[in-house]
Amino acid sequence: MKTTFCKFIFLILPYAVFSQSIPSIKVGNDKLGITSLDIKVEVVGNIATTTYDMLFYNPTKEILEGELTFPLGEGQRVSGLALEVNGKLREAVVVEKEQGRVAFEAVVRQRVDPILLEKGTGNKYKARIYPIPAKGYKRVVLSYEQELIFGEEAHYFHLPLGFKKNLDHFVLEVNVFNQNL
Repeated sequence: MKTTFCKFIFLILPYAVFSQSIPSIKVGNDKLGITSLDIKVEVVGNIATTTYDMLFYNPTKEILEGELTFPLGEGQRVSGLALEVNGKLREAVVVEKEQGRVAFEAVVRQRVDPILLEKGTGNKYKARIYPIPAKGYKRVVLSYEQELIFGEEAHYFHLPLGFKKNLDHFVLEVNVFNQNL
């Protein structure tokens, strides 16, 4: 059952229409690309949880602040966010919008690694990230959940993979549990 469902998922990827796109970090007018991406999808019944473990590289000689953009598709919602600090992932906490901005600015002044995720119009998310080390990497882990659409006797799942540049590292893992077709 697991193998059949996974094969069907990959067959429908090109046909699904959603607004989700590839995440990137914008710094001024430039973008930092993903150099490493591990995607893990776990499906339990008709709920899919997708986790992007992303590594971004800063090729400049300056410490940067950037804005991670992560548009999600209809019916998808962020369920987790973490930033690597000193080799360990630190989970984000949910706070009111203004409190989050004040906390972000205070933490930046202390030269600590903060991340501030905001939901914009539609289902577009953005996160301010600082610092992105000079000639170094910044790791961000973002998870989202969605209820799978059932139609034509199957559940539909969409995962955008339209990268313009080659990744140094890419892993996709899909696990399906308690799936009755």
